[in-house]
Amino acid sequence: MSDQSFEAYCEAGRQRALALGNRGPATFDEHGRLTQDILDAYYRCGFYVFTGVVDADEIAELTQEFESVLENAPVNIGSKVDRNGQSVRHQYYTLSNDNEAVAKGEPSVVGLISHPLMMMDSALRLYGHPDLLRIAASVHGEDFVPFHESIFHKGAGEGPPTNWHQDGRTHWDETGRALEQPDGTGKRHGYNLSVACSQCTPANALWVVPGSHREWCLANGGEFPSISERLPDAVPALLEPGDCGMVNRSSLHGSYANRSPDRRVTVLVGYHNRDSAIGTETTNVHAFPIPNKKKDICYDENYVLRRARMIPLAIDARRQHFLNETPFVYQGTWIGSANWNEKTRAEIAQPGDEYWRRDITL
Repeated sequence: MSDQSFEAYCEAGRQRALALGNRGPATFDEHGRLTQDILDAYYRCGFYVFTGVVDADEIAELTQEFESVLENAPVNIGSKVDRNGQSVRHQYYTLSNDNEAVAKGEPSVVGLISHPLMMMDSALRLYGHPDLLRIAASVHGEDFVPFHESIFHKGAGEGPPTNWHQDGRTHWDETGRALEQPDGTGKRHGYNLSVACSQCTPANALWVVPGSHREWCLANGGEFPSISERLPDAVPALLEPGDCGMVNRSSLHGSYANRSPDRRVTVLVGYHNRDSAIGTETTNVHAFPIPNKKKDICYDENYVLRRARMIPLAIDARRQHFLNETPFVYQGTWIGSANWNEKTRAEIAQPGDEYWRRDITL
């Protein structure tokens, strides 16, 4: 497809996205839960764009710390040093090695940074943002539990595509129908919530097929479309810095190669319904330094409650930084101290027992 036809496709997608009726500020009722019109739009479309959730100062803090983490990325796969010759402090980088670039001595492209809660204090504080947690409680109930966290980096002019896919691997019936009901009840796969640190345009954004969360593409021998296909119903998740895109993990989504001059940086956090997690047998692809392995698992209560500890820890870390903000009151259950200090910082990063080893793939 030519550049001109892709531009036309992007513009048509932008118009479709703005006509869906699934974007606007996060508004809450007297109980502190999302208003019903927002929930209805999310359940109908399988995603929602919340505008202006995170203020500019906090986005600046996130961006500044992200740049430092990005600068310390391995120069290439397997490297112990960054492009400045400094020792790499963390192993959580997904790199795209271009053989021609490596031959020229050029560094690899960083596409994903996993587990930022133990790399960036600003990311941990974001994880305790009261509006993000109110959204989680609205969708999953008071006792919601974590999923996984990462930072997507789609570099300007070099960001590789992400294939069309649905994240959910459980909670479908034998015909491929979602167990999640149209009103959001029932067993479900949780959601990905992307907090934008940069502008997300049709050329660099995540694209979603509205309504696709109801049917599993892989049922009955089916396949996901190739990312080379310009799906006619797909729409881009258009975000400005501080906006948040919430995508049902059952929705068909992907992104095209970024050939634009604008990079995309989004911090992904996600949550699950507790009852959808405990007792579920599945294949976990997230509880690793980078998502290139998998393990079969059944989530018991101890596993889930130990992972849930990161929610009150983040709330306390945020409370200590944003002194004039009313913290979210998490009514879920967890195991361990919820006081953020140097002792708990060391505990969540204990080699061999890092918090992310209990990430929850559904």
